[in-house]
Amino acid sequence: MIMSDTFTAPKKTLVERPATFPTAAGSQGFETFQHAYVVRDLDAGIETFAKYGVKNFTRLPLPPMEGGAVMKIALAWTAGQMIELIEARGPGMELHGAWLREGEDIRFHHFGYFIEDDDQWNALHALLEQEGRQVVMGGDTGVVRFAYVEAPELGHYLEYVYPSAEGKALFESVSAN
Repeated sequence: MIMSDTFTAPKKTLVERPATFPTAAGSQGFETFQHAYVVRDLDAGIETFAKYGVKNFTRLPLPPMEGGAVMKIALAWTAGQMIELIEARGPGMELHGAWLREGEDIRFHHFGYFIEDDDQWNALHALLEQEGRQVVMGGDTGVVRFAYVEAPELGHYLEYVYPSAEGKALFESVSAN
């Protein structure tokens, strides 16, 4: 369904949900917060999501990349979840840039999970080791620690994000829809 400017979202949910439930239920104990897509063109991706009611995005100011690589990211909160759009190409961008198939302009890439503290970060890595899963890309930007893990049986990646105080402030500043 394409959203029009005159559409009004219902005030009440269609199905009553439990008053309280663990935010991490069904996600290995980690809080699911993000649905991320790789896009061929960030502006076009934002336009596509606007057709579905997600019109307000925050573009991240990323530093220039080495070797001519390009990475552009836009984030938006909607219905309690974050949408991340990633345009990536060039050397070192294969995890994202090679994700699009020929003729595709947008493709789901990963679920994002928040990590709350060092204990949870260490527990994550112990769990990954126990399950025989490897981190295919990870690092620490000073804003977030992150780890991408393949989940081929799901058809996408999982990203685990441990934000610093600056990272939390960044996520809290992202546009809401």
